[in-house]
Amino acid sequence: MRVDWHSHVWEPRHLGPTWGPELDANVGAHPSRDGSWEAHQLAMAEGEIDAAVVVALVACEIDLDIPNEYVAEYAATHPGRIVGFGSVDPADPHAVARVHHAADLGLRGLKLSPPYQGFHPHSDAAWAVYTAAADRGLALMFHQGGVFLRGGALEYAQPILLDRVARSFRDTSIIIAHAGQPWSHETAAVMFKNPNVWTDLSARYGRPHQLATILRGLTDYGVGERVLFGSDFPIYTPADCIRQLRDLVLSPPAGAPPVEPPLVDQILDARPLSILFPDLHPALSAERKDPS
Repeated sequence: MRVDWHSHVWEPRHLGPTWGPELDANVGAHPSRDGSWEAHQLAMAEGEIDAAVVVALVACEIDLDIPNEYVAEYAATHPGRIVGFGSVDPADPHAVARVHHAADLGLRGLKLSPPYQGFHPHSDAAWAVYTAAADRGLALMFHQGGVFLRGGALEYAQPILLDRVARSFRDTSIIIAHAGQPWSHETAAVMFKNPNVWTDLSARYGRPHQLATILRGLTDYGVGERVLFGSDFPIYTPADCIRQLRDLVLSPPAGAPPVEPPLVDQILDARPLSILFPDLHPALSAERKDPS
C-alpha cells in the first residue's frame, strides 16, 4: 500500500493575506491556487497513491484557516482512501472544544504548528489540546522545523521540544513533519527514545544531499521503519517526490551518504494506514489510477 502521509487541500481564500502569498513567493509557483479536491485526486492517481492523509491548518494570528469541516467533507467522499487530520490553534479560547468537534467530524488526527501558530509546545494551552486529542484517540502531527513565513517563530520549532510531549502521551501517535529539518538529528533522537514518534519526508526531496543525510541519520538511530512518505501537495506532487526519492539510489549526489534501495522501497510501499490506524484496511492497488 502506497500512502501519502502529508498532503493538503484548500481554497485560496483559506490561506489568508500573509501565508498564501509568502508560500507562492517561496516556492516560485502558485500552489495557493492548486489545492482543490480535484487537483488532489489527479495528483494522487499520477503518483499511484492508494491513500492519502490530508491535513487542515489554522493559525489565528495570520488569518490562516483551512477548515476542519472542509477536510472532513473531502475525506467523507473517499472513505478509506482519504484520511483527514484537523487543526486547532491553542491560542483559540475554544481550542479544546474544537478538538472534540474535529473528532466528531470523523477526523483522525490534528495538525499543529508551533512556529506558525506561535506557541511553545510545553504551554498550558497546548497541553490542554494534547490531552483532549489523547482522550479522543487522535494522532498529532507537528510542523516542527524550519518555516518560510517571515513572522514564523523558530524558537518554538525545535523537535527536541516534543520529547516531553511524547513521553507524557505515550499512547498517542506523533508525526514530526518534514523530518524536523534543519534539526533532523534531533528528530532521530526523539524517535529513538519514544516509539510513538514517527516522521515524514515531505518537502525534503528537492535537496537530495540533505535528504540522503537525513535518511542516514534516521537509519543510524535504528528508526528507519518509522519514516513515512509524504508529498506536501499541492506545494509538490507525489510523482515528482517519488522520482526524486528514487534518484537518491539511481543518481546519488556527490559526497552524500549512500541510500539503500530497500529503504526507499519500504518507505514508499510498506507504510500502510493500518500502522497508525489498525481499523483502516488497505485500498486496492487496482484503484490507484482511478481519480474518482
